[in-house]
Amino acid sequence: MELRKLKSFLVVAKELHFGKAAEKLNITQPALTHQIQQLESELGFELFDKAKRVNNRKVELTEAGAYLMKEVSRVIDLLDRTLISAKINSEKSKQIKLGIPKMCLTNEIIAVLKKLQQKFPDTTFKIIECSTVISVQEALFKGNVDIGITTLPLVFKGLDYQVFQNEFLNVIMPKNHPLAKYQKIKIEQLRNDKWVELTKDLCPAILEDVEVYCRNEGFSRDANIVQEVSNVELLLGLVSAGIGIAIFPSHFPTNSEGIFSKELIFSDNTRLELTKIIACKESMEQQYIKVLKESF
Repeated sequence: MELRKLKSFLVVAKELHFGKAAEKLNITQPALTHQIQQLESELGFELFDKAKRVNNRKVELTEAGAYLMKEVSRVIDLLDRTLISAKINSEKSKQIKLGIPKMCLTNEIIAVLKKLQQKFPDTTFKIIECSTVISVQEALFKGNVDIGITTLPLVFKGLDYQVFQNEFLNVIMPKNHPLAKYQKIKIEQLRNDKWVELTKDLCPAILEDVEVYCRNEGFSRDANIVQEVSNVELLLGLVSAGIGIAIFPSHFPTNSEGIFSKELIFSDNTRLELTKIIACKESMEQQYIKVLKESF
């Protein structure tokens, strides 16, 4: 038995006029009459007094029809309220999973969340921590997160992005370093230095470009890396202790009194830009990336 027929019956029962009921239902009167006849056939009893309708042109419910009207009204009302409640719960349960790399700054995460909260006020957010910027992209590709904070380049196909922040690569060094008095440091000036670095899986791919510049100047930075560590605090501590110098994002606070952060200049007098992005699958563009492109 179709719910549509029961709803049509209720309209006729309330209007007691097939023409007015058909108009309210936005269907033709013959179509409505056919629906009621089908319903009566399925039920096995009459809903409207046919004799009074034929002889007196009056639509009147039978006793069984009046009882059904009362009970169906109650059921339909309950169904409508249930659907409304389900929709409200569905809105409450909407969740966006935000993937972030371990080195992501708190203020960057909060800035993105605020933008999303403004556009999706009825949505909750769950932060998923990933080991690297590449693992964020992998999580996006596999559908484990909806949006991710990462950096260019994108290494997985089918992802779209919006630039979130542009920053440069700096070199950090202890305050007693011979070059500490200079504001800008050329990469060739660092050919004899030792380097400390975050483990390869945490480093952005842009550091490969740094090595290319070094080799063009006749030395290898990679060959001079004396220590790899897995967290920023230890990296800063080693630099402060004079164990080596390090590549560091320009916007990332050093949080150490014994360290200077200097602009790193390459052979063509340019700086290497680290582009931070908010990415998601291209299939999600209309829902998320479009909103972010309007916000940033």
